[in-house]
Amino acid sequence: MGFVAGVHLLPSTGEFTYDTVAYLAARVGASLSAINTFFAPGGSKTDYSYSIDQLRAAHPECTTVSIVCAWFCNGLTPGSNQLYPSTTYIGGEFQLSAGGADEWRVSGLNQSSPGLIAIPEGGDNFIYGGTPSDQSLVRCIRDLKSRGFKVVFYPFILMTSAGLPWRGRMTYSPDVSSAATSAVNAFLGAAATSDFTPDYVNLTVDYSGSATDYTYRRMILHYAWLCTIAGGVDLFVLGSELRGLETIRGPAWTKAGVIDGSGHAIWDYPFVAGLQTLANDVRSIFDGQSLTKNLSSLENLVAYSADWSDWMGFQHPGENGQWPHLDALWASSNIDIVGLDNYLPMSDWTTGEEGLDQLNWLDPAPSGPWPPSSAAMSGLGLSGSPSIYSIPYLQANIEGGEKFNWFYNDGTNGGPGLDPGGSDLTVSLPEGDRLAQSRSPYYADQQILANKQLRWWWNNPHHAVYDVGSGWAPQGPQTEWVPNSKSLMFLEYGVPSCDKGTNQPNVFYAPDSVESYTPYWSIWNPNPGGGSNPLRDDTISALGLQAIYDYWVTGGNNETVGGIVMLQFAFSCIWNWDARPFPVFPILGSEWGDAGNWQAGNWINGRGPSLPPVAPSPPPMPGTYPIFPTLATLGWSTHLKPRFATDVVVHASGRSIRRRHHAASYSDVELTYDLLRSATAYAEMQAIAGFFGQMQGAATPFWLAPPGLARVMGQALGTGDGATSAYALQRSYGGYAEPVYGTSGVSAVYLDGSPLFGAEWSVSSGYAPVITFATAPGAGVTVSADFGILWLCRFAEDALDFEEFMAMLFELQVLKLMTVRP
Repeated sequence: MGFVAGVHLLPSTGEFTYDTVAYLAARVGASLSAINTFFAPGGSKTDYSYSIDQLRAAHPECTTVSIVCAWFCNGLTPGSNQLYPSTTYIGGEFQLSAGGADEWRVSGLNQSSPGLIAIPEGGDNFIYGGTPSDQSLVRCIRDLKSRGFKVVFYPFILMTSAGLPWRGRMTYSPDVSSAATSAVNAFLGAAATSDFTPDYVNLTVDYSGSATDYTYRRMILHYAWLCTIAGGVDLFVLGSELRGLETIRGPAWTKAGVIDGSGHAIWDYPFVAGLQTLANDVRSIFDGQSLTKNLSSLENLVAYSADWSDWMGFQHPGENGQWPHLDALWASSNIDIVGLDNYLPMSDWTTGEEGLDQLNWLDPAPSGPWPPSSAAMSGLGLSGSPSIYSIPYLQANIEGGEKFNWFYNDGTNGGPGLDPGGSDLTVSLPEGDRLAQSRSPYYADQQILANKQLRWWWNNPHHAVYDVGSGWAPQGPQTEWVPNSKSLMFLEYGVPSCDKGTNQPNVFYAPDSVESYTPYWSIWNPNPGGGSNPLRDDTISALGLQAIYDYWVTGGNNETVGGIVMLQFAFSCIWNWDARPFPVFPILGSEWGDAGNWQAGNWINGRGPSLPPVAPSPPPMPGTYPIFPTLATLGWSTHLKPRFATDVVVHASGRSIRRRHHAASYSDVELTYDLLRSATAYAEMQAIAGFFGQMQGAATPFWLAPPGLARVMGQALGTGDGATSAYALQRSYGGYAEPVYGTSGVSAVYLDGSPLFGAEWSVSSGYAPVITFATAPGAGVTVSADFGILWLCRFAEDALDFEEFMAMLFELQVLKLMTVRP
């Protein structure tokens, strides 16, 4: 089942990472080497091209790609910081792999330009790659459009200041002053649309201002002009999540604000005014190049995307209220879509069995007028056993639950520590009201405080909400927002691939950053050498994304008024798909410093729930053996023990001859169960016990889809020689390749990374499956595939005492298996 309408293309950096042309590069004093052909070294097809092939094969339902392109910022205080492009090859050289010198080009700069600010180094390499070169971006846009994708261009800010903070933390204090406005204006800069000249030969844009004018307007206007060289894009984004800059107040700010000529309330937010001016300027650039907006076909549009936490408004400390500071921007005639980066929570799942969502699972969901009463606000109205892996549960929290019917007054993430629920697990510790599960109700007319109330927000006029002596309530005239006037979009949304990812989708694991967290209550694995790392969970990530897609796209929950759809999902993009194809990313950690973040991160390349992949119809049968039941709680222990049997003959000379009994190892397997949900756990233990009885203990073998390893993506199977047409499935790890004896299905086959049609290959059924090609792959062609693994196993212990077997499951929470051959 598909769940991807659009994706954001990362890593946002890398001088030629997004290019269709192969490049070599050399830093000062070093020799030239390939920089964008790691998937197929020595070839002319680039990593980007392979990655987009993989995207099309894995998610044919995907229609939109957002190109994320980063400049860097070296401080959190506007006016004293700089926003700049840079390269990790300052003073170096670039060449096309096919021959001929070239250079890195961004806004009139190249790698030899004076005044470039170096990207800081961390450990053995740079903390980021360089800004993508202009010509690579133009070729990327053109390539995506030729493949039939809608294209979003997304200028992005990466912070290089200490701790690598979030860009949304840039702010100025104290504000409500002329100094604050001056700081914002200095950050924006004075670049004008006329300062830029497109260069259609070199696929770049020249800038007539100072080469070191490192400001926001230069970045945005540069890329608006660059998109015109590529023939336009479907959506151009002015930026995102600049919460701290948006909420800086100028000297004219008051609680009541002022009234404009139409009788609407407005407030003095200088950066919001700067975004309105930028929208007008980008519109003028596009219109001047005959790239006029088309709201019907969704072409040549302009947007800004706010953080989920403040897209409706901001609560200034000490002011006792919330102000819809972005409404003037949302109402602007040259902002075509209201954007928010939607990382709102979809669950509030705790360890143990006493979490309120677990306890209120069966209670009726709130109905009737909003807000619900305190007694009714936590009801979920669900059936069956409570589980975070329930899509109805996750969907109940899209327009319900936290930040819709109730909120936590405080509740920070304290990082990993001992589970307060007494499980002896290490979890990301919630604090304050969230730890106590002390939920607070909203009151009448406070919908604008509830960040999930997008349906109300879209259908109604807005007012500032603040206290004038009788509690927080709407005050003064309405803002400039006109109900139902333009669509909303989730420019970004995603779920990290770690335990309880839907509890707090907005956090990410990146140990080099002060922003590194995993979601509330998420479990951490102990490391053998000390410390811990997040517990990976691809399943919760995939289910969260599926829940959002099904709710808004196929579930009938969207709405249209006057021909305008409330939520425009065509531009709602998952964070993220990487231009570095799987599996070279994340395997080549020596090349990319962020490779270690993939395990628990938001990447969907090479991901899937811990279940066999969807296979072609009909799926190849893995033999006559039954398949071990797939359970949500199933997870790997640390015990997977390969076993080799070896004959040793010792001669009188002292020499010995050793001969293996088996070409491939057998393994002892221990499966552990997370018994945190008593009702579900009881049902699952019954399923295991029943299966044990069906197999008559250790008498009968069965197939097991190994948890966490059941899906293999981009697995190399061999190299073509022009004659061989059959390739056996195998799984590689480290320097060892083990044969695959059973598969739940092969979902894609690639030659040199390009997917083949199903008619060009077939898969044998039964034991030790083989892919056979209609035409033998050519010499030197890499053969790879995506498929599901099944292991043939037996129960390791032929326990005659059924009560003893059940005691082992409940008390030890472990099941011992061993792999076998037929």
